[in-house]
Amino acid sequence: MVKVTVVSLAAAAVAAGSISELPADMLKVMDETVDPCTDFFKYSCGTWFKNAVIPPTKSGAIYMDDIVIAEAERIVNELITSNKPKIGEFYQSCMDTATINQLGLTPLDKELTMIRTANSSEAILQAAAKLSQRGVHIFVESYVYASVNQATQFALYAGQTNLPLDQTYYTDGDKWSKIQPAYREYIATLLKLAGKSEDEAKAAVDEIIAFEANYADVQLSKVARKESLLAYYNPMSIAQANAKYPLTIGLQLEANGFNVREGCSTDEIILQDLDFFKRVEALAKTTSVKTLQTVSEYRLIHAFAADLSADFATAYWNLFGKTLAGQKEQPARERKCRNSLDSALGELVGKYYVDQVWPQASADRADAMVVALEAAFKAGLDTSDWLDDQTRKNAKLKLSKFLHLLGGPKNPQTYPGITFDKAKFVDNWLQVIATEVKTNLARYNQPLDKQLWSMGAQDVNAYYNSMENKIVFPAAILQSPYFDASFDPARNFGAIGAVMGHEITHGFDDEGRNFDGDGNMSPWWTDETSAKFVNKSQCIVDQYGSMQVVSDFTGEVLGQVDGKLTLGETIADNGGLKSAFRAYKEYIKTSPSDYTTETGEKMFFISFAHSWCHKDTDESLRAALLDVHPPPKYRIIGAVQNSDDFARVFKCPANTAMNPAKKCYLWE
Repeated sequence: MVKVTVVSLAAAAVAAGSISELPADMLKVMDETVDPCTDFFKYSCGTWFKNAVIPPTKSGAIYMDDIVIAEAERIVNELITSNKPKIGEFYQSCMDTATINQLGLTPLDKELTMIRTANSSEAILQAAAKLSQRGVHIFVESYVYASVNQATQFALYAGQTNLPLDQTYYTDGDKWSKIQPAYREYIATLLKLAGKSEDEAKAAVDEIIAFEANYADVQLSKVARKESLLAYYNPMSIAQANAKYPLTIGLQLEANGFNVREGCSTDEIILQDLDFFKRVEALAKTTSVKTLQTVSEYRLIHAFAADLSADFATAYWNLFGKTLAGQKEQPARERKCRNSLDSALGELVGKYYVDQVWPQASADRADAMVVALEAAFKAGLDTSDWLDDQTRKNAKLKLSKFLHLLGGPKNPQTYPGITFDKAKFVDNWLQVIATEVKTNLARYNQPLDKQLWSMGAQDVNAYYNSMENKIVFPAAILQSPYFDASFDPARNFGAIGAVMGHEITHGFDDEGRNFDGDGNMSPWWTDETSAKFVNKSQCIVDQYGSMQVVSDFTGEVLGQVDGKLTLGETIADNGGLKSAFRAYKEYIKTSPSDYTTETGEKMFFISFAHSWCHKDTDESLRAALLDVHPPPKYRIIGAVQNSDDFARVFKCPANTAMNPAKKCYLWE
């Protein structure tokens, strides 16, 4: 069926006059022939979307991110060219493909020998536990993080780990049938490259898949993990954990230097979901030595496949790049090595990045915006008539304790104890991983340091940490076109302001609301108001859960948004947009805009949409349906559908697609 676009009177009305005043770089992204009340994504992003070409080495094109990333890559290339200490050596070792191909699997010989010579259940389980020092987790994952009930210090945790594929592939028969042939081929290829015969590899594939399916069955689903958050706090002594779960937690803690014997220590560990640990301990006990060897060998090789010789790296890309992400070509070695550099030495790279892109004027303006967004959220608490007085008071107290960090970490990790060898890429990686594991575990029982970051300054992202009650905005997401100190307030508040509001709202979403202003898991809601929150949240679950995700190329329905899985993000999207608009209106009272009220308000919403202009492969969109974030187009649509201000600004008639009669109101 051929679609015919008719320019409606509504579209003509909103497009005329005021819209033409917008900056040229914004106008060229839009398609003004589309009625914004019918499809705000196409209206805001349409011309860019029509012209956007997904590079064959990528799974999508992203309007704003691609601009910022291109500039970040330019800066990183300068760092590489100038041969900065550690950065130069690590990058050169990655680019030395001749040596990497010659070495093959030998950089992992020590670990492989440990696995292959283990001849008893105890020996192979000990070997599997020691792999955690290489970032490879077979049964459980232990790590140090902010304490869930003593917010001033770090605590030790243990929880389930991830499988090579998303858990849903193992539990959804339809998804499994589609991915199974490619996954089987991937496993077999790695094992044959590691020396197994065709028949041995075929038998091993069956063992590995059976084990992973069993592991997926003992895990909680992603939605169940979200909904049972309060059941995650199960402290016990390390000795008790070892006594109850000796094969999984006990051996891993012992491998990492903890004394697990009774009476030797009163140190605690916090377990997430005791039922999982009972089930995974039973799985460890009943899995044969041979299967444990096979699984451990595969998981080790899988963890480093992308960094080994060309045959391993190509096998990895064929599954995760081509099949699962829809890439048409394997990325050039230079890009792969830049990405590896960023992953391994992110804070060190970020240190130089911040020096070039983060002037004081930007820092001051961005800081003022965060303060304005926090004030706007506070004002929204006052107008939320569904809150009782005590819960409102508690919410304001939490908000008053927010910490916001901008730009980059004050004391970035510079890896002073590491010396890289230009001829040993995988060994260099192993050094970084060992340092990260050691550094993390060394924080156990130490005072909490809220100045630590979980991403680099060059990451186009932002996050909220519920256990530290802090929001973090790397310098990269505070670059044009997300943000510029010279931009009109409408443009800044629509794009980065909505991101800031989004992260603030995470402190009050379905998970964040369980933590107080100090970061302790301490519910601060009355029962009646908590029930109202759940009821209002269900409206959002239903709204997004009814959205069909269609191909950006054919219009074919690819699946449905999971309203429960995405709830935290959709609450944050809606609350963030509304807080940003309120903050913008308040901000221009003292910092006037160059535009009329009408134009400024339209610019705000268009700028918001521009931050989500994406064009993705079908494979990438299918993968997005397994994520806690809805695909970008639907983040635009869902948020504006619930905005009365959007409907007013664009004069959308009642019951149009972007102005439905039923709206979901939570954080206003």
